[in-house]
Amino acid sequence: MSKATSEETTDLSRTVLCVDDDERIGAVAEAIDTEGTLSAVEATSVEGATQRLREESVVCVVTSYELSDGTGMDVIRAVREHAPQVPSVLFTDRPPQDIDTDSFEETIVEYLNRDLPDAHDRLGFITNDVIEHSAQVGFLRPDDEEERLATLAEYDIDELPIEESFERLTDLIASHFDAGVAFIGLIEKDEESFLACHGADLDSLTREDTICTHSMLQEDVMVIEDIADDNRFNKNEQLENLGIVSYAGANMTAPNGQVIGQVCLIDFERRSYDAEERAELQDFAETAMEILDLRQSLRAARGEEVAQ
Repeated sequence: MSKATSEETTDLSRTVLCVDDDERIGAVAEAIDTEGTLSAVEATSVEGATQRLREESVVCVVTSYELSDGTGMDVIRAVREHAPQVPSVLFTDRPPQDIDTDSFEETIVEYLNRDLPDAHDRLGFITNDVIEHSAQVGFLRPDDEEERLATLAEYDIDELPIEESFERLTDLIASHFDAGVAFIGLIEKDEESFLACHGADLDSLTREDTICTHSMLQEDVMVIEDIADDNRFNKNEQLENLGIVSYAGANMTAPNGQVIGQVCLIDFERRSYDAEERAELQDFAETAMEILDLRQSLRAARGEEVAQ
């Protein structure tokens, strides 16, 4: 869930991770530092860059293509794994046609040819621009987002008698896991709407402010033991205001394979979940989906009876 808005990005320290070999890293970092709103930190290998991404929050990564222990694509893959909301600039003399752009996938990547006469002068501007573009995107979306939203729209949520069933289910989930908060949420175009919530008074959150926006992109249950250790979320003021420390989320998947919502656990202390607990949470998510499908089928059947 959390990608800074343009206003938030300005307030945050714009730390940029620069990745290049020993001979060139200084010039790259200097080009970033020269841009008044940016501050460079350095790495000279894929391993070093990956470690930096684990340890600190950055708003952009500028990477060369050829590195001592891999390529810029390896760095971009590390960005996608550890901080997928963070954009990247590939600063290289390698022509675009020689780069596997399929590796970019959902990560925002800009290309700048370092052989251009004014390449270093332009680097700071390009980096600022890609940061702003990233902020305007707001949050990650599945590639098939339109189909997913169409699937969600097929469920007449406002007309389905599900509130009491889901309230009982979230009560059961919270009790089973001894969790502070358990909720069932549907992920709409711009927000997540909570159909039931045990332990907190939550109606909705914007998708920028919900971890479920990230969790829904994973096939398996997503667990964050401590948000303070996760660069994707440790700068999110909404989560901090809610006192959220740990999170676990399981997908509610419609019969056509589209993820329309999440069943989640929140706690106010650091917490882990073993394989059995993750499987149980997924079972609860499937139960929630079955309730939705059953209510939808019954409503459709009643509509057909009236039509006859």
